[in-house]
Amino acid sequence: MEEAIRIVEAAESNLNDLCELCIPPEKQADPAFMKGVELKKIWAMDMIKQWGSVAKIAYLEDTPAGLIQYAPIPEEMVIYITCIYVPRREHWRRGIGKRLLASLIEDMSRPKSWFGGKPSLALVTRPFPGEKTGQYPASRFFKDMGFKQVEEDPGLLYYPLKQGFVYQPARRGEPAYVRQEDDRGRVVIIYSPSFCPFSYFFLKKAEQEIEKAVPGISVRWINGSEEPTEAKKRGISEGIIVNGRLIRAFVLDRATFIEEVLAALKEE
Repeated sequence: MEEAIRIVEAAESNLNDLCELCIPPEKQADPAFMKGVELKKIWAMDMIKQWGSVAKIAYLEDTPAGLIQYAPIPEEMVIYITCIYVPRREHWRRGIGKRLLASLIEDMSRPKSWFGGKPSLALVTRPFPGEKTGQYPASRFFKDMGFKQVEEDPGLLYYPLKQGFVYQPARRGEPAYVRQEDDRGRVVIIYSPSFCPFSYFFLKKAEQEIEKAVPGISVRWINGSEEPTEAKKRGISEGIIVNGRLIRAFVLDRATFIEEVLAALKEE
């Protein structure tokens, strides 16, 4: 069936296909997840306007079956792969992921205006370790396709497009939260349009867990695209702040997450 796979560049005309590929059947009635899908559409439109490219979509006949999303990093002359995803079990192990990646490699080996008319030096990615039972793990997929580990950061992988190139990531550091007096004594959740609907979904889940642990606590949501000044003065585009402290634990590690939230609330 591999010959029936068709790879198409994401554009305004097929934006719904790109975003709807992210929706698991069990999440179709979940308002938090569907809000995340709407935020992804905003992100994708902004990326297309900025770069002219954001993703490739694989079709089996006329059915969207998989995607690979990416963004150029001009200062490093590399392409960062944010996601490769084949959602439906019946489409697994049919060569869709390989075709998507091969198309991207071929495309980014050609000169690009993003890089001053030169090809990209490499593809870079940090695979998300969240595969379903029976699904090919993303990290194993990329390594099998020739990606190498970055020595100082084994979770980061790269595929050199220039012979002999060794990727050394620029040291940026994590965005630093700037404490605001308004944030003390309450929860502040900052979000923005994102390449993944789960970003908003997990923030909403975090709010629910905090409200279970601390009933009646005040919660403020800040949309970074609608209130850019409020997000900018705090120094972050996404995150959970409790009593003026940025929470580092992930909500799926519930015990650690709630422990950090309660510790933040005890601070003077």
